[in-house]
Amino acid sequence: MSSRFRLLTATGVACLAAATAQTARAQIQFGPQLNWASNGIGLGVGGRVEASLAKAIPTVKGLGVMGAFNLYFPNGETGWGIDATGTYHFDIPTVKTIAPYVGAGLAILHGRRTGAGIDLIGGTQFPGLGAITPFAELRLVLVRSSSAFALSGGVLF
Repeated sequence: MSSRFRLLTATGVACLAAATAQTARAQIQFGPQLNWASNGIGLGVGGRVEASLAKAIPTVKGLGVMGAFNLYFPNGETGWGIDATGTYHFDIPTVKTIAPYVGAGLAILHGRRTGAGIDLIGGTQFPGLGAITPFAELRLVLVRSSSAFALSGGVLF
């Protein structure tokens, strides 16, 4: 990656964070997650933070952002991954037991295979448990050197 691309990316993320910081404060959730990834990556643990952009962009109520950091332990080694993903949560008024979402974003993997690429996700949250929101998702990570499917589950507070 060129330094110009890194600078533009950092500037864009900083502007987005500054623009949504005040409105998203009450709409931020975070929590732990467990992962399993294909292609010999194996089990992992991590954390994520999610923020709704409904107040910042009221015309698209289901829009949000999500960031995650995961540690993986393939074959006794240690690797890590970082994801920054834009999400869209579907509003299905007649269904109260699941809240499906999709998204796409950037992924960086470091370990036996190191590289940056994109991730595509689909999942659901299970609302209705008070302050705790369980979730489950499937993620496709497409990195220059390889690709992998990852299953994740956890809770948000």
